[in-house]
Amino acid sequence: MERFSDRLAASILRRRSVVCVGIDPDLARLPDGLRATWAARVGELGEAGAAAACFTDFATGLIDALADVAACIKPQAAFFEQYGAPGWQALQRVVRCAHEHELPVIVDVKRADIGSTSTAYAAACFGGAPSLTGGTLPGLDADAVTVNPYLGADGLAPFVERCDEGRGLFVLTRTSNPGGVELQERDCEGRPLYLRVADMIARLGAARVGAHGYSDVGAVAGATAPELLAAVRAALPHAFLLVPGFGAQGAGPKALAGVASGDAAGFVVNASRSIIYAWRERGGDYRSAAAAAAAEMRDAIGGL
Repeated sequence: MERFSDRLAASILRRRSVVCVGIDPDLARLPDGLRATWAARVGELGEAGAAAACFTDFATGLIDALADVAACIKPQAAFFEQYGAPGWQALQRVVRCAHEHELPVIVDVKRADIGSTSTAYAAACFGGAPSLTGGTLPGLDADAVTVNPYLGADGLAPFVERCDEGRGLFVLTRTSNPGGVELQERDCEGRPLYLRVADMIARLGAARVGAHGYSDVGAVAGATAPELLAAVRAALPHAFLLVPGFGAQGAGPKALAGVASGDAAGFVVNASRSIIYAWRERGGDYRSAAAAAAAEMRDAIGGL
């Protein structure tokens, strides 16, 4: 069993990239030709089925183009889930396509609940839901997921346990949105809440460290607040950080100063709209435009 942290480290080193591409498809923003192709099949597939198939076509085209420049991909489950069962099946196909390119997949679901519900959430994302015949079902087969720490360590336990099966998780710590300050920076006995969460991440991940020296339990920490990102890194020197906020949300390479740790940087930087919709500004084919935007981002970050 290869640990998630080692698969992610290997991908970063092989591709010399810390770029994580967020797959957040918005039907209204997809290329006209792609939408027209699948609109013509609404009668056959139904509205939800055709939209989900359009998403699959768009996302797998992106993955094919990005496979040499992105270290991992991060599909946002909500964009797929809004189309019901066809959307979930489309998300499964997107994960499968990434795995064909040996790209680790972080499914952005932000799950967590009481133990039994978290167990079911983990089964949906990783696999393992019980079947009527005594076996288990495959689920999404995600490599890692994002999780919400608000319920505490017991709500995360079913996900943490999956680290010993080669999976990983990224716990929301200091997010990139402006509203994150409302709770995440509140004082908690002399220490901001987001650093209390970082302390919990350190405890949960201490026994789940791979050969590269990184824990399978990582943190989400936004680049839009560089000084807080640095504080998360100081609290979690051995965790992989998933860093949103780059590109469309305004953060640039300077926000990443001092964040690198270990031989494989110890972080991946997510960008979604600035890459997957790059064709809207650059023109041309959406796949080649995305690859060019991701390569520019990789080169701007540098450091590997």
